[in-house]
Amino acid sequence: MNLQRVLENLSSLSRQGAIPQGVIDEGRIFALGQFENDDDLHGRVNNVVEGLKDHVGQPFDTHPWAFLFDLSTFKQDGIAVPMTLLGAVWPQDDGTVFVRDFFVMPRGLRRMNDFLFEHTANGTNIKLLGASKWQSDVTDRVASSLYPLAIAILNTRGCSIDFKSAPSVINARRKRQGKPPIPARYEVDAAEYITALRSTPLSSDHGGTHASPIPHLRRAHERMLASGKRIWVRSALINVRSEGDIAFVERRKAYRGREGKIKTDS
Repeated sequence: MNLQRVLENLSSLSRQGAIPQGVIDEGRIFALGQFENDDDLHGRVNNVVEGLKDHVGQPFDTHPWAFLFDLSTFKQDGIAVPMTLLGAVWPQDDGTVFVRDFFVMPRGLRRMNDFLFEHTANGTNIKLLGASKWQSDVTDRVASSLYPLAIAILNTRGCSIDFKSAPSVINARRKRQGKPPIPARYEVDAAEYITALRSTPLSSDHGGTHASPIPHLRRAHERMLASGKRIWVRSALINVRSEGDIAFVERRKAYRGREGKIKTDS
């Protein structure tokens, strides 16, 4: 991914209505890096999200956010240059989540699919909006959405997510040149999450064992305390870094608790 080029174009895209302006102004953008397109991986990610059920947390409450990633199809078609894709996410007041996927081209975006996700106590329901009359096409397009990967990472403890401020010097020069600013963003190490996920047996609700020496994902689960109270424990990367690292959605919740309600726009 030419991340610099994409970030330079995002402000222009917001003026076209492809991305809400608040996403740009506050840097609510996650760069996930590059990974291989893999049907088995999609299945594992979807299984994790199903396990989260209605405990899925949005990183910015009901405020929109976006994610970028490079998807390599080399193993499927031998094409060396990966595709760059963009997902725009609008959480709704009724708890559903609208997601619009775009293909990033040299001179703009090509709109791909619109989805409506609903995270419930029985799992996640996915609806393809404007669906094709052919069920096989619907199934393939639903499987192509990378929102489950993004939201699974943001709800997992131990995932490396670092905030990168907007470049003030470069943006000052761009302003003098009449160009839109480059927004801030979050850089996500999705590679180690995927490595851990591939090593995780899906037959176990907790994913692996405490004694396992390889990186793996411990699945989210309920825990019964000695007092009889039940608590929800989020998914966590094991043998990657400190298990004590909190998930991004928890980090944001703690931040809001300290600072009070954050003023944001849509």
